[in-house]
Amino acid sequence: FFSKHLQTHIMGGGVSMPAVPLSQQTQAQLKAKYEASAGEGKTDDDINAELSENLPAIILFNQIDGDRSGAIDKKELKKCLMSLPKKKPVEPEGGWPEGGPPKFVPFDEIVDSLDTDKDDQISLEEWLANLSSLPGLKMAITGALDAETGKITGYVSLEQRLDNLLAEKAKIESEIIAIRGKIGSAGITVFRQIDIDHDGTVSQKELLRVLKVLPRPKGVKGPKVSIEDLAATLDVNGDGAISEDEWIAQIDALPALKASIEEAIDPATGKIIGYRSLEQQLWKLQKNVTELEARIAGGEEGLEEELEKRKNAAQKLVDKGIQPEAFEEEEAAK
Repeated sequence: FFSKHLQTHIMGGGVSMPAVPLSQQTQAQLKAKYEASAGEGKTDDDINAELSENLPAIILFNQIDGDRSGAIDKKELKKCLMSLPKKKPVEPEGGWPEGGPPKFVPFDEIVDSLDTDKDDQISLEEWLANLSSLPGLKMAITGALDAETGKITGYVSLEQRLDNLLAEKAKIESEIIAIRGKIGSAGITVFRQIDIDHDGTVSQKELLRVLKVLPRPKGVKGPKVSIEDLAATLDVNGDGAISEDEWIAQIDALPALKASIEEAIDPATGKIIGYRSLEQQLWKLQKNVTELEARIAGGEEGLEEELEKRKNAAQKLVDKGIQPEAFEEEEAAK
């Protein structure tokens, strides 16, 4: 493989860039390396020989540098190691160079050996200079190489990972649509959204809170149902709290409520649009307080009462141990 891929794009003098796919960052480092070598007085023949010798390691570096930053970080190196087959090293023909198989080297020591300037980034120069000091790693990588491409077999690039995720996403979205077509969207996700105190049940007060943001159902006829009757229908065992199982079992008995929820659902999240959690409510109140204080400081009058009201409401939530959670207000207002 490597002998086939001589150079095409000139780096300088009689030295060209390897005719293999390399990122712009890797190419830039090779060019800088050429200029440094030429500055040291090395001949083009010497530089070409060195480039040819290092080409396998260059291709590997370029593959492991998945984000094309021009360096290998710990996460990328660990991903590389995880992709290598877990096999015991096979004794090469002629025996082990050092009299025995390579010793196991912990991950942190591998990083320490490769990252000589300790900046948490392994540059191409560091990779080429130090890979040979880790014979076990070099042997494991060599044993996993594809003879045609010179790359590690089974190593998934970020582009491949993205493609796989998009395929999975399309499959999942299709399945979501199919399930929603059978049972609707007013299930567990909605139940847990309504359960704002996160105690695993929905109280009559929480049920009333969500009813205030739901639209009137379209195309559903029947008499109006009181909050007490809604709660009684959902609360099968009559203990004053609606469990998740009770909600799932009984929601179909309340077609108007289910239709209202279905109309208010955000398909992307499965949650009711415009229904804020206590955490989101606190974040909004604190934002209101900051805005009102700025307006008062700017000279506006008549806002003091509203400011005090927002402060008191926010403090009540803080006293309950609620932590603010930011949210996209335009999403809530759809």
